[in-house]
Amino acid sequence: MSDPPAESLLDLAISLARQAGDIARAVEGRIEVLRKPDDSLVTETDHTIQEHILAAVAEAYPDHAVIAEEPARTSDAHRKLDPSRYTWVIDPLDGTRNFVAGVPCFATAIAVLDHGRPMVGVVAEHRVGHLYAARLGMGTTMNGRPVRCDEPDPAADWLLAIPSSKDALAVAVIRRWAAEDGFVTRNLGSMAFHLALTASGALTAAFGTRLKIWDLAAGWLLVTEAGGRITDPFGNPLVPFDLSADPNRDIPILAAAPNAHARLLETIRSTQA
Repeated sequence: MSDPPAESLLDLAISLARQAGDIARAVEGRIEVLRKPDDSLVTETDHTIQEHILAAVAEAYPDHAVIAEEPARTSDAHRKLDPSRYTWVIDPLDGTRNFVAGVPCFATAIAVLDHGRPMVGVVAEHRVGHLYAARLGMGTTMNGRPVRCDEPDPAADWLLAIPSSKDALAVAVIRRWAAEDGFVTRNLGSMAFHLALTASGALTAAFGTRLKIWDLAAGWLLVTEAGGRITDPFGNPLVPFDLSADPNRDIPILAAAPNAHARLLETIRSTQA
């Protein structure tokens, strides 16, 4: 097949993210909760959304590969990663614990990679109704309006998104930031939404330690196309993503506008001295 126009890929990703919201909202109040082998929560809605997206991608682009958070029930419908140039990365429901508990913050994240580099990214938060989208070289939008990851006012409080994980790095950084005047931490329970809010300037930064590729592939493009910087917590690049690696490996990240990113990197490095 010929290379698909990036605009067509973005249109499909936006449509599927919106449909995911329809599916999630339709079952609120009667959610079937399951447990993964690692004891984390998953719902039948996660699977329903993911299978809906996978089926649409397989129909539209049968030569594209996929990486998705949940085990695919139709894994033979997609091309293997190795021979495929394009890879869709899908988090059907980021913020499952919020969804189960009735906390109104959960999102769907969809990215398309070209040789491991994001070229399309979409994050749709299904309760506030914010849809963030980016196409390589074309900037980032929220509900169709351009947004920017602007530098924060040095005299204002910085809103810093922190992870739920309690590993040594996360705990050290959170303690360091809690002791810094003007740093205010937030955790909304969805890293995809944290990154989207950072891209739009609503949050100053997003920090995470135990992320997977589906948590951050779309957000990486949202942030960078909005003028921000996203690396690991020590300034090392994240892309191109190594698609041959275990998709369940932990990927730590820091995202912010460039000058804020540089300052926050220094605070993180200070915890490792």
